[in-house]
Amino acid sequence: MPARIIPVSSGKGGVGKTTVATNFALSLSRYAPTILVDLDTGTSSVRNTIDAPVSRDLYHFFKKGYKLSDCVTTLPPSLDPAGEYKNFGFVAGPLHLIEEITNFDDRRKRQLQDAINQLPATYVILDMKAGVDANVIDFLPYSNSGILVFTPFLPSATLAASDIVKAILFKKLRIVFAHESPFYARVPDGERTKVLINDLLDRVEDVYDTALPNLDAFLTDLAEALGPHPILEAISQTVEYFRVFYVLNLFNGVTEIFDTAIKPFVTNLVSNVSERLVLTNLGWVVRSDAIHRGNCDRRPILLTPRPETKAGPGATERQLDQIIRETLGLQVEKARKPVLPLRKPPDAENALGNQLDVLRKMYDRRPGQIDDPRDNFEYITNRAVHLLNHARPSEFGMPRIATKEEILKAFVPRG
Repeated sequence: MPARIIPVSSGKGGVGKTTVATNFALSLSRYAPTILVDLDTGTSSVRNTIDAPVSRDLYHFFKKGYKLSDCVTTLPPSLDPAGEYKNFGFVAGPLHLIEEITNFDDRRKRQLQDAINQLPATYVILDMKAGVDANVIDFLPYSNSGILVFTPFLPSATLAASDIVKAILFKKLRIVFAHESPFYARVPDGERTKVLINDLLDRVEDVYDTALPNLDAFLTDLAEALGPHPILEAISQTVEYFRVFYVLNLFNGVTEIFDTAIKPFVTNLVSNVSERLVLTNLGWVVRSDAIHRGNCDRRPILLTPRPETKAGPGATERQLDQIIRETLGLQVEKARKPVLPLRKPPDAENALGNQLDVLRKMYDRRPGQIDDPRDNFEYITNRAVHLLNHARPSEFGMPRIATKEEILKAFVPRG
């Protein structure tokens, strides 16, 4: 069973979500076995990003009765000759659009959720369909956002990313405070409270009702109606403990991206959800022609060798040696293409140190030297691994995709 399942989502398409999900999963696999599951089933986007022969996909899982673990594709030697990403695998979406798989019903959804919970990997990354609907929200955690991807070039996608946060929070509140919830049996005047809370939830979720613009206003009205009450504490904790994680794609400068992406994202969250949320930027990915070429060639940037550096330290000495050999009539050795040693798998316990090393490397890059997106993914992954090792399982991703019954069991106080 996975130690953590981490969805990667976006409010709208066109922000590079699959690129981020794929390279993040590849990078994470250097720490531990990782499976990427393509849930953007309408486009089979992961299949189109990785040039690997797929023998089984979600079609075989849903229609042919194969286990999901039997539908995992690994990388061929042509993409990973050194075996650096031998712990990576992916489950592809169907080759063509199949309605009952693209828009699966509750039974198939539950079937897929159960299968994901049983995948034989330490980490499972879910490449979600863009947008906010039940086939997205039902695969997201209830106490954090997973990884949200947005970019300064699509303002509507930035605002839609904050809508995902609102949808997750309201999904959880609707489950916990549903009319049939056992929660009301443990609070005074349960029937009256039930009607009051659901009425207020309807109003705060209605974007046209400006009297209750967000959950902060909701809590204020609830406090005035109920006074000190266990439900107030429950809702406050739900909001205050919620964690939002995001990655900025197509990064193009600190000032511009703050004005066009971060500021509107935060402003929309405060206005429409709550100012109590905790936000964490996991990192950024620079805008890069190399990423675009890799996607077109179906070879993700992490599977593309780094460009060789031009003559560096030692070049002068090699030229001098060649002159001496030619002068003395000695055989001139042919220049050999340097063989790069296979990188050792990173140590998870030193993820924070690795993160700082990559940050220093990016900061020390010489003027005029092009930023390398491989460094960006390494930074994001080290930061994520540090969180996975030190944060509570509910803070980042989820140990399993939970059912409504499991949410109630964990949320409703016992007594």
